[in-house]
Amino acid sequence: MAWRDTGGQDASVPAGSAQMNGREGDLFFAITAAVMSGDEALGCQEVSGVQRPWALRVDEVAFPVGAVAHRHTHTGSGWRHLVSGSLRIEAEHGAEIMHPGMSWFEPANSPVRAVALQTVGMTRFVRCMVIPTAYKGRSTFQLCDPEDAALPRLQVTHRHVDHVL
Repeated sequence: MAWRDTGGQDASVPAGSAQMNGREGDLFFAITAAVMSGDEALGCQEVSGVQRPWALRVDEVAFPVGAVAHRHTHTGSGWRHLVSGSLRIEAEHGAEIMHPGMSWFEPANSPVRAVALQTVGMTRFVRCMVIPTAYKGRSTFQLCDPEDAALPRLQVTHRHVDHVL
């Protein structure tokens, strides 16, 4: 799965586009039986616990100034890659500040909170997840504290591809 930056600046439109069966793009996500390494591999992680059939999802999340993704989980495991802005990721293993070009892995059902740190512009990451097919076309986002549903949700998700494998 490849993702190409198309220059979208506003949260209401994607910053890029994704396509299956190609390596043409700024990011390439692969499901492989072998461990990938080298200068071009931003990360490699075993994904376990997903029953077949499953789907590969590529989407983007845009965080305007002041946006917070309150503590939540996703039903699928996957990689995220920050393409603009800065983001503090708070997970069970601690907190880390992400800058453009950095990638991180989130296991399925692992609580995380994300806070946009920029004071101008947009923070965006591209995400590739392995999800159960029951979530094809549906959000995998689940708040950990139901009371957080009353808090503002400024981030915008743009789904590119849900491909059943």
